[in-house]
Amino acid sequence: MFNWDYNITKKWKPKTEKQWLWYLERKINYDDWKGLKKKIIKKYFPKLKKRLDPGKKEMLKIYFKK
Repeated sequence: MFNWDYNITKKWKPKTEKQWLWYLERKINYDDWKGLKKKIIKKYFPKLKKRLDPGKKEMLKIYFKK
C-alpha cells in the first residue's frame, strides 16, 4: 500500500500504544491487511474501534466472535 501522506521506512515498527493505534487505524481503514496479526488487532480493538470505518469495525467484531 502506498501511504501518500506519510513516508515511513518498511522496517519501522510501532513501539507505543499511540503508535500502534495510528498504525492499525491506517492499515485497516486503507485495506492494507498485509502483516497484521489477529492477536495485535484484538489487543488494541477496544480503543481502535472508535477510530475505524463503521463497516470495518463490524467486520472485525464478527471475525473476533469466531
